[in-house]
Formats: sequence, C-alpha cells, structure tokens
Amino acid sequence: MIILKSSVFSSPDKLTQFVNENNIKKEDILSITNTFADVARDQYTLFFYSDSATEMITHGWFS
Repeated sequence: MIILKSSVFSSPDKLTQFVNENNIKKEDILSITNTFADVARDQYTLFFYSDSATEMITHGWFS
C-alpha cells in the first residue's frame, strides 16, 4: 500500500543523498520544506509517497 512518509534532514546534501539512495521518484515527492529553527541550523523536511513495506536507507546523525 502506498502511504505518505516524511524525513527531516540537517542539510540539503543529506536530503539529496536520501532521495538518491532510496530511488525516490520526482512524482512521489509531495513537498520539501525549509524550517529556519535558528540562524545556525536549518532543517529540511521531505514529504513523499512510498510503499509501506519498503524500508528506507538511512544514515546516523553523525554520518
């Protein structure tokens, strides 16, 4: 079943890496938001559609 998923990233590079490694198609991306939590730290949130059975490839906080 296709469901809506989301992930939060600390940089545009980590967001790009996630999209590329998980082969997320452009048409499956619903939205990318940029939240300015404070001046020193941006956060990017990706909302996308994916199969509920698909495990996403993720990296640790310090990778």
